[in-house]
Amino acid sequence: MKISLVDDDDNLRDALLEVLRRAGHEVRAASNGIKAAQLLREWPADLVVCDMLMPDSEGFEVLRSVRRNTPDMKFIMMSGASGELSQFLNQAPLLGADAILQKPFAPNDLLEMIDSLAAGTTASPSSSKTNG
Repeated sequence: MKISLVDDDDNLRDALLEVLRRAGHEVRAASNGIKAAQLLREWPADLVVCDMLMPDSEGFEVLRSVRRNTPDMKFIMMSGASGELSQFLNQAPLLGADAILQKPFAPNDLLEMIDSLAAGTTASPSSSKTNG
């Protein structure tokens, strides 16, 4: 699967790149939403895994752009936000995200979610479990 990974945390982005590549995915990464928009124009992916809160352009802006330009592209929103900000992650499916992940998460949680989306099942908005 071709995956675009968008996260402003260099260490997490590098770690997830490695996990996804070892799982057999073709992955390209961007450090913010502006760079993600350029990446997706140049290299259309099957799936976007995107952080919710980033400088320059937040994950919701990336999600809106993806839904406007490539509505069939799968989208996973992730966030490590806490407190009141963490509630915004739960809104992502209402805006078109196929699934959400709360950081920190185990790499297998992400891989299982990707497998579910690739198989055409939908991921539960509150976890990496599948609905069917």
